[in-house]
Amino acid sequence: MKKLVLAIIAFAALTGCRAAPEPRAHNRAEARKKIREAEQTAIRAFGKRNAGESASMYAPDATLMLTNMRAVHGADIRPVLSEMMADPNFSMTFNTAKVEAPESGEFGYTRGTYVMTTTDPKSKKLLRESGKYLTVYAKQADGSWKMVDDINNPDGPASPVADN
Repeated sequence: MKKLVLAIIAFAALTGCRAAPEPRAHNRAEARKKIREAEQTAIRAFGKRNAGESASMYAPDATLMLTNMRAVHGADIRPVLSEMMADPNFSMTFNTAKVEAPESGEFGYTRGTYVMTTTDPKSKKLLRESGKYLTVYAKQADGSWKMVDDINNPDGPASPVADN
């Protein structure tokens, strides 16, 4: 019995000496705000057809995954965007439906829908593609928010735009 009491006292003394856990950061609201701002900046750049500005919204090690195209990474993103935006009929609109982040506030994502208009390289007619997207943002060392993974998924094949 004496050994049991000593063991309980030793256990209590040892477990009582542990450092208190660090408090959890509650940065979710701020992260969601910053992600929404970054998303709006990226949408404006796409709307202006500014490939340089659009590419600057991606982290150096980001991955862009577009329809019917291999995934592109890092520095290869800008040339892809430049080629897309060189099309005089290129336009892309977005509707952000959700912005989310965990309590830590170190990363988050946006989800929504898009409509993209391009020129068919063969027929030279306008094509319109509607779909959905998911973009993951991460807080960078300088405090900015950049896209690290960006993927879209069309609702179906692009369809010809009817002549007006």
